[in-house]
Amino acid sequence: MNRDNNLPKVLVIDVNAWRKDAGSNTLRDIFSCWDPTKLAVVYTSSQLPDSDVCNHYFQISENQIIKSLYHPTLRVGHPVEKTPSNYDVDAMAEKERYAKAHKHHAKWMRLAREVVWKFGHWKSEALRKFVMDFNPDIIFVPIFPYAYMGRIQEYIISLTGKPTVCYLADDNYSFDSCRDWMDYIHRFWTRQFVGPLARSCNQMFVIVDMEKEDTDRRFGTDSVILTKSIDFSNRQFETHAVNMPLRFVYTGGLIIGRDKTLVLVADAINKINAEDGDVVAELFIYSQHQPTNEVNKHINVGASHYCGSVPHQEIKGIQEQADVVVFAEGLEGKEANIAKLSFSTKITDYLASGKCVLAIGKENIAPMDYFQRNDSAIIAHNAKEIEQQIRRIVSSPELISEYSRKAYDCAFKNHNREMMDKRFIETMCKAVKK
Repeated sequence: MNRDNNLPKVLVIDVNAWRKDAGSNTLRDIFSCWDPTKLAVVYTSSQLPDSDVCNHYFQISENQIIKSLYHPTLRVGHPVEKTPSNYDVDAMAEKERYAKAHKHHAKWMRLAREVVWKFGHWKSEALRKFVMDFNPDIIFVPIFPYAYMGRIQEYIISLTGKPTVCYLADDNYSFDSCRDWMDYIHRFWTRQFVGPLARSCNQMFVIVDMEKEDTDRRFGTDSVILTKSIDFSNRQFETHAVNMPLRFVYTGGLIIGRDKTLVLVADAINKINAEDGDVVAELFIYSQHQPTNEVNKHINVGASHYCGSVPHQEIKGIQEQADVVVFAEGLEGKEANIAKLSFSTKITDYLASGKCVLAIGKENIAPMDYFQRNDSAIIAHNAKEIEQQIRRIVSSPELISEYSRKAYDCAFKNHNREMMDKRFIETMCKAVKK
């Protein structure tokens, strides 16, 4: 795309380093239409950036923050250059630390993280100089479920006095998904920043219709829907003969109840095969997460196969081999509410692949509302409906072709890059003038 040289200078405050090899990065994808000389990113991970989307990066790594607690005079934060290498000692240490935390005491680690950033010495002359030298026209503020990010964002906003645009891609404000007292405490801390940022920004972006309705009602905003976009310039819908047996594929995490949902899918497929006396359908699960022993007994037995982790660049090919791609959210308790106002990038990828989508989740969450509004997936809300819909697909394979077309048309209508870039640029330019 030809970039407009008249675009305003934007400073983004992000958690992640922007890398080509990092798979999906929504912000990197959104700003791919921007002039990289007019874009700067302040971020807080220990990874090094490697993306041509942006030319200016400033890193405040968590390992530096931890060290600053013991050495208050330690220089924290510095500009970094793009590097094709993803290997970094601090980045590896950070990755290992949080992998262990998620496995054992993730919530305690999350609270400890907030304390570390609260008392760490991240307000540096280097950060101030980087921000002021870049002299942005506008600040782009993704709203994260972390109080420490809100604190950094508020500081930079006050430092510049420039207009702000916020981006809210999940329910990072309500208590609906809180499962215990630690969740409530953390959400309380987060709300102290989310509310003021949302109410004071010049423009709010959200990710899906249901979230727009909730956000505008809660914060008095007039938000604009902005999602990951798909380049359709070299893409067209293609029909494929179905496999025998039918091939159901899931690519994604086994967290927040999704593993339990996939158990229901696996059980339904194995039951249908047993009744038929033949293998009429198979399920292939690709995930970086190891299932628990109990879950593994269900998803790695019979015609259901747990295939482990694969490189990101192979996912597209795996999806192309599928007859049906499975979208799954948690169905029980608080887990069912975690995706209440979310819109996974997987949805956009699934739809654009032109594959039939089997979407599973509670009725009152944004992803399922989206599929329902657009009639872009075969939908199930509970165990009974999962089995019914799989039986329906097996007995009427023409449904696969019908919903493959519906998925592709939905992606083109709602997520094509040309339309999304135009909406983003126009909204950002208006926000600068507000």
